[in-house]
Amino acid sequence: MNPGANRLGFWFKQINRAYKNRILCFYDPLTNGPGGDTNYYAGPDRNPDTDLYPVIQARGNALGFTVDIISDYATLLATDLNVYSQLWDLGYASPYTTNPNNPTTKLLGYIQSGGALFILGENSAFQPRDNEIGLFVETLGGGADITESPIDYNYQRTLTLDSQFRLANSASAVTFARPGTFVNIGTGTPMTGPFPLSGDIEYPAVIWKVGSLSVCPIGSVVSVLDVNFISGIYQNFSFIDNIIVSLNSL
Repeated sequence: MNPGANRLGFWFKQINRAYKNRILCFYDPLTNGPGGDTNYYAGPDRNPDTDLYPVIQARGNALGFTVDIISDYATLLATDLNVYSQLWDLGYASPYTTNPNNPTTKLLGYIQSGGALFILGENSAFQPRDNEIGLFVETLGGGADITESPIDYNYQRTLTLDSQFRLANSASAVTFARPGTFVNIGTGTPMTGPFPLSGDIEYPAVIWKVGSLSVCPIGSVVSVLDVNFISGIYQNFSFIDNIIVSLNSL
């Protein structure tokens, strides 16, 4: 973990979602995991409901938010999303377009109305999900040809969180372990320095701020292609807090 000095009390920007105090986490159990696994969360890896959601719930509560969870896209489609300040898609192995309850249109409408969305991805073994993150951001107007690396970066590195995203605390160190990376980020902004030790400049965490999405000019998106900062030995409460506040502020 990576604690930092708390700076709560002046982190809201006057945009549509700034006055709301609810966060919604969601995922769908239908997956396209490594090897085409359609029930990946039933295995030994992190389960969004039991391993990831409790962490986001605790961090959101600490920042003054009520945090709910929806465990399938069908329920998401029937939910009024406009009561939420931000959404956290924790389904790191769950693509949108191949699901019979594809949530793309629902999420697009939410972001167009000024909503903020976090999308969790993973390493290159989860390429179907990661590729769809890029396609989804393109749909929002975040640039053309947003791509993720097919390379398996099987090591860990500690990167520096850019100072503009240290809005909840002053902690700067974020460790990524075998993450996925964005090769082309369109109109996005890297949240940290690049991950690979050599070769292309690629980023594991990117934000598309208010004003950077041409189809959703008052919405924003953050995507991180690594589950380990939420659950595991590289869990980082400070980074989670800074993402929550950045989504509500930028």
